Amino acid sequence: MLSSSIFLSGRLEGGGWCASLSDCEARSKTDIGSSANWPATGCPGMDGGSNGMFSNDCSTNPYFCTANGAHLNYCDGASFSSSLSSPIMYNGSPLYFRGRSILDESLTALLNLGMNEASLVILKGCSAGGLATFLHADYVSSFVKAHVPGAIVVAIPDAGFFMDHNNTLGNPTWTPLYQWVASTLNVSTSVNSACAAFYPQSEQWRCFMAQYVAPFIQTPLFLAQDTMDSWQMTNIFQLPCNPYHGPGNCNASELEMVRQFRRDMLKALQPVLTNPIHGGFYTACVQHCHSNIDACYNSEIVQNQSMSETLQYWLQKTVNSTTPPAGALTTVIDGDEFNNPTCTASCSPYLQ
Repeated sequence: MLSSSIFLSGRLEGGGWCASLSDCEARSKTDIGSSANWPATGCPGMDGGSNGMFSNDCSTNPYFCTANGAHLNYCDGASFSSSLSSPIMYNGSPLYFRGRSILDESLTALLNLGMNEASLVILKGCSAGGLATFLHADYVSSFVKAHVPGAIVVAIPDAGFFMDHNNTLGNPTWTPLYQWVASTLNVSTSVNSACAAFYPQSEQWRCFMAQYVAPFIQTPLFLAQDTMDSWQMTNIFQLPCNPYHGPGNCNASELEMVRQFRRDMLKALQPVLTNPIHGGFYTACVQHCHSNIDACYNSEIVQNQSMSETLQYWLQKTVNSTTPPAGALTTVIDGDEFNNPTCTASCSPYLQ
């Protein structure tokens, strides 16, 4: 069992992005856009609750049940990356976009809550929080190591690898929206600095997308990623059918389009898959986020391993510098398209 000096710092909350000022205004009236209605105690919007790798039940979560944890609520609609010094006025109301400042203040607060004594700090998040994990992994690592000498920092993005991909008709869908967020909400000073230095000003938006920032990340990553991510099937790919536990209600042509999307994702993932410091649990399930759900974390199986087992083998190699058991894998990729019998509906399949 790993030490209780682990600090699950920054369970970065998900919740999409605000892709227009009207959308941002609407979000500002919700718990993912404002703290005005948060309860005095507790964590509103905790994806999956205290389950999966955040569970304190050692029978279901033996590796992290004694770890310290923190949940960072989402407010800026730009994966904790917006950085505008002045609000944008819309419909007579000020809209504030200071996600990077929220992240900075949260990290400082966590130092005073025990992270300053951690031997291992794990940054993780799901969905938009998963993207935030990609974007800020190296920054958080630098911050922690500057304040906690000797600490090891790793990052676990869950369902954060959103694709720069056209829909089934060959038209762009979410990429223009990511470009709007990147430019309007000013993420250029918040995203990975090596990525920002690589791309010209006209292409800075790329550093707000995981597939473009991933090759620059130096922090060890463990990806929990569904290669047929249900949110992306619905919103980016705009698939007109449901391949859940395929073929679902999809015809042969539609199923081939899904397979091509999966091939495109695996191709985009190559900089991660070929980097020996990284690991991952890649299912072919049609779902979205699962590291915080007990059944998905422990019971979904790829190459004869659960996510919890695969993550433990990777941490054993990456953190403890010891060799995992014979035959144990630190990266597993599901080759059973549509038909992995361990895929479960509890892992947020949007396409049901």
